[in-house]
Amino acid sequence: MTEQNRKYVLKEIGRLLSEIWRIKGLAEQEYGAQHPITRKLAGMHADAQGLLEEKAGKLRATERPVSPKKELR
Repeated sequence: MTEQNRKYVLKEIGRLLSEIWRIKGLAEQEYGAQHPITRKLAGMHADAQGLLEEKAGKLRATERPVSPKKELR
């Protein structure tokens, strides 16, 4: 993956994380913090953030993206 593509992907993931967080806030206002929808959105955000940080750490450490097939092994 080129550096330009990597930056674009990270930017788009950031936008998605922002949207998940915004929608989670709206769901919390509408349904409350303990509603399953709100909890699921919070979990989605945490999972995506964790993957993003994990990938960013791996990319910095290796300077090469890891193949998804190799990662599953």
